[in-house]
Amino acid sequence: MAIKKPGRLETLFLFAALAAAPAASRAEALNRVVLRVNDRIATLYDYEQRKEEAVQQIARREQDPQERQQLLARAGAQVFKEMYQDLLLESRADQLNIEVTPEQIEANLADTKKRVGINSDEDFKAALQQWGLTEAQVREQMRANIRVQQVMREVNSRIKLEEEDLRRYYRKNEEQFREPEQLHLREVVVLEEKLPFDQRAQVSAAIAQAVAGGQDLPDAAADGIQKGIVSSVIDLGWVSPGDLDPTLERAAWKLPVNAVTEPVPGRGGTHLLQVVERRESRIPPFADVQDRIRRIEGERLFREESVKYMQELEKKSLIVANPPQEAANFRTLLENPAEAAGSPEQAGTGLGDQPAAPVSEAAPGAPGQQGAAPGTAPGTATPLPPTTPPAGQPGTLPEPKPTVTDPPPPPPGA
Repeated sequence: MAIKKPGRLETLFLFAALAAAPAASRAEALNRVVLRVNDRIATLYDYEQRKEEAVQQIARREQDPQERQQLLARAGAQVFKEMYQDLLLESRADQLNIEVTPEQIEANLADTKKRVGINSDEDFKAALQQWGLTEAQVREQMRANIRVQQVMREVNSRIKLEEEDLRRYYRKNEEQFREPEQLHLREVVVLEEKLPFDQRAQVSAAIAQAVAGGQDLPDAAADGIQKGIVSSVIDLGWVSPGDLDPTLERAAWKLPVNAVTEPVPGRGGTHLLQVVERRESRIPPFADVQDRIRRIEGERLFREESVKYMQELEKKSLIVANPPQEAANFRTLLENPAEAAGSPEQAGTGLGDQPAAPVSEAAPGAPGQQGAAPGTAPGTATPLPPTTPPAGQPGTLPEPKPTVTDPPPPPPGA
C-alpha cells in the first residue's frame, strides 16, 4: 500500500506543533497551583516572580559574600513562607468583606508621594520606570495593604496597656532610659575665607580673652561679626558624647559652665565653643518616657498577638501546600520566627521575618499620620522610595502582593 507523503501545509502544521510543545508544557507548569488557602491560590508563576524579586534585592545589597549565599540558599523557603502568610491575610479580608474605595487609594497614594518627596507627575513616572512598576500595580499594592490593615485591627483590639503595665516596665528597665552627660554649647567661628591662619589665631585669642574677663560671647565677638570676619553666634543646643568632631569635643568637655575653649582649628575656620549649661547623666522621670514605653510594649504585644492570630487563621483555613523542592522547608521558618528574622543587616532584602507593628486606629485607608497615638503606628502606605524599589521594612507586616492566578503564557520558544 502506498504511503501518502504529507503535503507542505501539513508539514508546516507538524513543525509548528513540535515547536510549541515545550512552550505549552512550560505554561502548564507555571499554572500549577502550589498553594491554596481557602478560595485564594498561588501558582508556580507567582512563586517564581516573587523569588526573582527577592533574589534581585539580595544582589543589590552590599554584604559579605558568605551572607549573600546564605540568603540566596533560603530565598525559596522564605518567599514561600511570605506568600503563605499573605494568602492567609487576604483570605481573612475576603471573609470580612473588606472593600477599598478609590478615594482611600487616592488618599494613600497622595500621602505616600508627599512623604517620599515626589512632587510632580513627571517625578512619579520616573520613579515608576526606575522601579519597573506601573501605576496600576502600585494602586493594586496599596489596595492590598489597606485590606491587611483592616484585618490586623482584629489583633490591635486585643492589646490592652494600662499605666501600671508601663510603670512596671519602667521600674524593671530604668537603665535602658539613662541619658548620657550633655553639654549645652554655643560657638563662633573666625572664618578662614576671610583671614589667613595667623590673623584668625589673633582674633580668636582676643575673643577668648574677652570672655574669660567676664564679657558675654556675643559682645566679645560683636566687632568681628560686624566686620564679617567672624560668624554670628551659633547655638548648638544639647550635645552628647560623640556628637561633635573629636577635636572640638576634647576641648569643650573638660570646661566648666560659661568657660570658652582655646581656639580650635576646624572646618570653616577657627572655632571657639562656650559651655552654657552642663547636664549630668540621669534617668529621666516616668512621665518623660511613658510614650516611648507604650510604643515599645505595644509593638512587643502586637508581635506576640500576631503570631497567635496567624496560627488561629491557619487552624480555621483549608490549606493545601505543594511547594517546589527548594521551598519545602518553609514551615520551619513559620515555626521559628527568630531563625527567619536573621541578622539586623538583612533588613530590606525581602527576606527574614518582619515583625508586626500595631495598626493605627485611623479611618480605613487613611494616609500615614505623623504623631499617631502612643503605642500605634501610622497608617501603612505602600513605600515608594525615590531611588530604590519597594522592599520589606522592619516593623511592618509582610506586604501582600497581588496573587496572579492566571499567568500569561511564556514567550514562544521558552
